[in-house]
Amino acid sequence: MPSAPQLPALTLPRFILPMKPAAFLREHWQKKPLFMPGAAHGLDQPDANTLAGLALEESVEARIITGAGNGPWSVLQSPLADDVFETLGEENWTLLVQSVDHFLTETSLLLDDFAFLPNWRVEDIMISYAAKGGSVGPHFDRYDVFLIQAAGRRRWQIGDVCDESTPRQPTDELKLLADMPVREEFVAGPGDVLYLPPGVAHHGVAEDSDCITWSVGFRAPDYQMLMAEIAGECLAESDSQLFTDPDRDVTSDPAVLADADRQQLIRGALDLLQPDAIERAVYRWLSTPRLDGLEFAVDDHHIRERDDKVALVRHGSVRLLMQGKLAWLNGDSHTLTEQQRPLVQLLASKRRYQESELDAVMTPTARELLHEWIEQGYFAPL
Repeated sequence: MPSAPQLPALTLPRFILPMKPAAFLREHWQKKPLFMPGAAHGLDQPDANTLAGLALEESVEARIITGAGNGPWSVLQSPLADDVFETLGEENWTLLVQSVDHFLTETSLLLDDFAFLPNWRVEDIMISYAAKGGSVGPHFDRYDVFLIQAAGRRRWQIGDVCDESTPRQPTDELKLLADMPVREEFVAGPGDVLYLPPGVAHHGVAEDSDCITWSVGFRAPDYQMLMAEIAGECLAESDSQLFTDPDRDVTSDPAVLADADRQQLIRGALDLLQPDAIERAVYRWLSTPRLDGLEFAVDDHHIRERDDKVALVRHGSVRLLMQGKLAWLNGDSHTLTEQQRPLVQLLASKRRYQESELDAVMTPTARELLHEWIEQGYFAPL
């Protein structure tokens, strides 16, 4: 009697850059698109039902976009009604779920394969599910993105580099392009990956139903927002000080702001920008996740069955950044001893850890810190 065919082993999500990282950064990063056939695998979770269930959670940011071609287009923002999917029909709609890696830790483990870039540069993983013809229309993003096909097929059309002056359709919520000349075209199947630099116009359309695409987006810090963070940190650390002028001479023209007064005002304000406070603001901001809170438990069953060598994982919504003897974890700083630092360096460098890796850097005080972070939910043993 013939034996039953063996099913392929389940694996955690993986991405393999098909060239040396230095060559990718030199030739493509923030310069030009790259289509990478078969560069990813292990993308069977989350499936469509898991994604739909996640989208209905109150704490999850999701939206449904309907439309095709020249429209009309419409957007339905979360929170979504429980029966929303019953009203959508068979074609021309897309569900987008933001920051899936924050909620499903298994998904976040894909990010270990982007270690050729610093961890602080990663924003999140958005996942879309599309019925046949589903799309979000022709548009461009202001950040780098890797579009990873998990299921079904999606046709990608690539256009020119755009900016805020590029003409748009009258759809404010979607910011769709009024016209997008097609320069390249790809049909992505499961495992295919498309990298796009900021500003590159693109239009993806699901060629069949059950089309699932992962979107790994990268942070492009806004200097205005960073300046606001710096100002807030510096003001919180300083006492109120008033302008004084005990040695003032009689003014020659009361209608004029004298140079000496102007310089003193500016200098007094800039003196509030203390280097230590600026450093704290930068690290606090970059280590703060897009969403606060550990809303979902780690999906440890899935992870264990896909890789039994993994002994510990970082929760998907946790950001960890090193600053000398400090560790910044989700916006809070922790002073480290010399005995703790090697462990935390390991924890900050990746998201999944083997027993041998942990044993090599474990000390009594490091173990105490790790147990504390495990109890707080930042890490999960498997």
